[in-house]
Amino acid sequence: MPDPTDSIRAQILEVAQRELGLAPDDLARLTDDTDLSEHLDSVQRLTLVVGIEDHFEICFEPEDDEQVVTLADVARIVRSRRAAE
Repeated sequence: MPDPTDSIRAQILEVAQRELGLAPDDLARLTDDTDLSEHLDSVQRLTLVVGIEDHFEICFEPEDDEQVVTLADVARIVRSRRAAE
């Protein structure tokens, strides 16, 4: 059975590419363990959050910002929000 987080992760990367216009090389740097703050400035992070919220039809909470460091963290929160619906 496929890991649902893999699908979520792939969709997040698609949103990042579409919303941020990231080149394939930049996109490849966003791995599960990458600190997003090292690769995205605050405007890019906000743009990505809005894009993810729209794509998955969820809302991030203010405290989520403290929990998000990596792409894996984003995928975990998205999965959690979708499961709660």
